[in-house]
Amino acid sequence: MSFLRPDFDDTPAYTRPDEPSGLVRLHMNEAAADWPPAAREALLARLRTLPFHQYPERQAELTERLRLRLGAPEGGLLLGPSSGNLLDLVALAGLRPGDRVAIPEPGFSLYPMLVRRHLGVVRPLSVGTGLPIEPWLGALDCRQLWITLPNNPTGAWLSPEQLEPLLEAAAARPEPPLVVLDEAYAEFAPLTHRLAVDRYPNLLLLRTFSKALASASWRLGYLLGDPALVRKLATLQLPYSMSAASLEALDVALDFAAEFDAEIRATSVRRDCLRSALLDKDVAMSAANFLHISPDPAPALRQAGMLARTLPGGASARVGIGSEAVVLQTAAALGASLVANRPPARRTLLVLDVDGVLIEAERSFMEAVSRALADLVPDLAWTDEHFRAFKRVGGFNNDFRLCSAAWVLADRGEVDRLWTAEGIGFPDLETEIHAREVGAQIAVQRHYAETSKLEKPLIELAALKVLGWDVAILTGRPPEELVMAFQVLGWQLPAIADAAPHLRKPMPHGLLQLADAFRAEAIVFVGDTRDDAACLRAAREIRSDLTWRFAAVGPDRGRIAQGGDLSAPTLLDLLPLLQELP
Repeated sequence: MSFLRPDFDDTPAYTRPDEPSGLVRLHMNEAAADWPPAAREALLARLRTLPFHQYPERQAELTERLRLRLGAPEGGLLLGPSSGNLLDLVALAGLRPGDRVAIPEPGFSLYPMLVRRHLGVVRPLSVGTGLPIEPWLGALDCRQLWITLPNNPTGAWLSPEQLEPLLEAAAARPEPPLVVLDEAYAEFAPLTHRLAVDRYPNLLLLRTFSKALASASWRLGYLLGDPALVRKLATLQLPYSMSAASLEALDVALDFAAEFDAEIRATSVRRDCLRSALLDKDVAMSAANFLHISPDPAPALRQAGMLARTLPGGASARVGIGSEAVVLQTAAALGASLVANRPPARRTLLVLDVDGVLIEAERSFMEAVSRALADLVPDLAWTDEHFRAFKRVGGFNNDFRLCSAAWVLADRGEVDRLWTAEGIGFPDLETEIHAREVGAQIAVQRHYAETSKLEKPLIELAALKVLGWDVAILTGRPPEELVMAFQVLGWQLPAIADAAPHLRKPMPHGLLQLADAFRAEAIVFVGDTRDDAACLRAAREIRSDLTWRFAAVGPDRGRIAQGGDLSAPTLLDLLPLLQELP
């Protein structure tokens, strides 16, 4: 057929293998359990009244719900029919004939088909049963890099620290390749790579609901990235590409997120338990919901009524992790006995503000703002109490914004409004305050280089490690000043800085990103301002499926703590209270 592309001549259509019915499906990487009965009934109730004759019109609404849950900027998330479909959009948008795409080998079987479909050239990178970073560093001349984390079919995974050199090297190139992190199995891994998205405009994160929400039949996924890039991809998406029923299913599934998440964590425990039991097999380390096992266990499993995916070459197979009963059956079929694992403790994340919590910085910032205002408004009578009053107002945790507001009030002769603005702010001046922020930032940072020498640490890292929790930072400092804070501390932690408007407290997006990155079930945020407290309360409203707790420290703790909050003079004083939390 001369009117079709000749490169399709030898490409067979996908057909499902002929498999006997009634066998346990361990070959498809599906969720171990179906929907909870209450979630199923809630969806069926909606479907009974769903107007079948109308086009589906909830994509924008559910995109916004997802965006808020994940702390993404406006325009930074695209919902799609599946992660594979979204990857097809990425290839369509970015590949020219002959462009090379680096993919892992072994890897997801869909990748080569998608690349060739858009006239690209596949560059397979041999990764074995691990995921070494060196082959990827040698492939930065490719147009795109598609990295599956955890990898399919091996389950291999890289931590954010291990991946960072590759992301830095890719971003530093004159023409950076687009890096696509396919996190189809991220929920089963120790951490996600959520924090990298805001820092690298050449990075896209792909996710699916097939595993996370046990929704393979609904074919939904999403991608996260720089809003400018995501908006371009959105222009290629066909209108009404997701059915109304699928969109309703997503909405209901998110209502039951806690139940789905509990099953994900239980699956990870069963995975590790089964791996430990297979002493006579070569089983790769896995951070997914399956195991890569050699020699090929598929024949033995089939005899026991279970299907596994024999991999090319026939020497190994990918075996999905089923329910507790199925894992017991899997172990028995492979001649192993399971030893019960203790359920893991609830994963708690301690999030810390920097200034006033980790570092005594008030004098430093007071001096920097005071000197900046002396430059901007020479006749302004400014005192430390003005600075502290701004912190109590709310919305002025960022000192550049604080300086800008003081500048505006001074020019208007309305500085006295400050004393009655606590909890109210200056809504009528927001446009003018925002317009002057850049000038205020330049003025403050000019002096901060000198005043920062006044800062000193308030706690040692060893004291925080005693808790045994994950620990991260959420600060109103810009990234360059966060580096200076780490120098004062003498150590550093994973952190989100004020690098974009959506990350600025009291916006909750930074906390929500950290919750996703650490797969946290409970989050304790320690802060010393009204904005810190407001940030946590806003995050709690969006992710009510998680447990949230605010802890107030510092001289204003009595003004900002509410019922149920923790309170102590300093972070060091707070630690014994944290150790007593259930």
